[in-house]
Amino acid sequence: MPVWVSLLRAVNLGARNKVNMPRLREVLSDNGFRDVRSYVQSGNVITTSGHRSPERVAATVRAVVREHFGVDTPVVVRSPADLRAVHGWCPFPEAASAPTRVHVVHLTAEPDPDRLAALLAVERGQDGLAARGREIVVRYASSIDGSRLQHAMLLRRLGVDGTARNWRTLTALVDLTSG
Repeated sequence: MPVWVSLLRAVNLGARNKVNMPRLREVLSDNGFRDVRSYVQSGNVITTSGHRSPERVAATVRAVVREHFGVDTPVVVRSPADLRAVHGWCPFPEAASAPTRVHVVHLTAEPDPDRLAALLAVERGQDGLAARGREIVVRYASSIDGSRLQHAMLLRRLGVDGTARNWRTLTALVDLTSG
């Protein structure tokens, strides 16, 4: 069965969108997913499933989260190979030494080329921005606070849903799904 990594957007941040990860593992198992594991509390779930497409996995996980937790949030799904490809691409080599300042915005679909070009043309100061397929990688010069490249702004400008993970989390997910 294929392995899938589900990335839930904006869960367990502050007081809203609470999703208990042990309970999520349990209800996903009850709904046909196998070998369910999670990484940290921010909505990273690794499963095996008979579902053959990331879209079907995303729809099923989103429905389970909505039904059992009352949270309706986008779910982005990637295969281990997808995550390894992004990790190998690494447009900002300094990610290894500053993994919390490099973020990958995983999109639900490829953005419109004109919208992407407009985003890439945005003045961004010392921050870096790279795009490939359904991934946008941002390198923050100091931190996301005060940056013109906040995740929500990126998604609005692109007109595509998605969720972001820092390079440390991406690396951990690659490690957890290798082998």
